[in-house]
Amino acid sequence: MNREQQAARIEKIVNTIAERAVTVPPDHRSAYIQDEVEKVRQAFLQTYEADEGLRACAMEFVDKMSGWIEARVHALETEAAGKTEADEGRTEPHS
Repeated sequence: MNREQQAARIEKIVNTIAERAVTVPPDHRSAYIQDEVEKVRQAFLQTYEADEGLRACAMEFVDKMSGWIEARVHALETEAAGKTEADEGRTEPHS
């Protein structure tokens, strides 16, 4: 797996964790994200155990994941709030 493939894999993981994190109460969300990132870290350490170069590259991505997930959660919440406001502003047609 090259760096581009790793990046695509991590992007998918980030999106999945963020989508799940949105459902977690805000006061527990940070801990949830940290737990999930740690699971990814451990999985990647095992996956890339034999290749130090790829392992180092993967760990660079993992080290940045929390920030990316937080940003994605914010984007998902903003998007959901925008849809809610748009739906509230819509008037139902009268028959």
